[in-house]
Amino acid sequence: MYCKHKESLGKGVITIENTNYEQRSHESRLYELEARLNVLEQSLESKADTKDVILKIDDLIKEKELITKSELNNFQKKMEAMLHAYQVKLLKWIVASGISSVAAIAAIIRIFV
Repeated sequence: MYCKHKESLGKGVITIENTNYEQRSHESRLYELEARLNVLEQSLESKADTKDVILKIDDLIKEKELITKSELNNFQKKMEAMLHAYQVKLLKWIVASGISSVAAIAAIIRIFV
């Protein structure tokens, strides 16, 4: 390599040694950035793989006609609401039947009294 002493060079002149050092510095920085880029690409791929797995599991659940826990909870809530509604209807019918029975018995008693 050709290099002159720093004292003999004028101000603003760059020596070959300085440019080689800067080049090595830039190369090491570039290598570091490429390594970071590879790590980021791998993490993105693993995230995409995770999403694919979730989608495949959802497809399998639908295919096998299985239900998830949230669907089971929703079904249970609907069934409880329907049961409550039927209990209210049954209670209304019992009260109405009781009233009509009392009225029929009272009418029969009036006829004979």
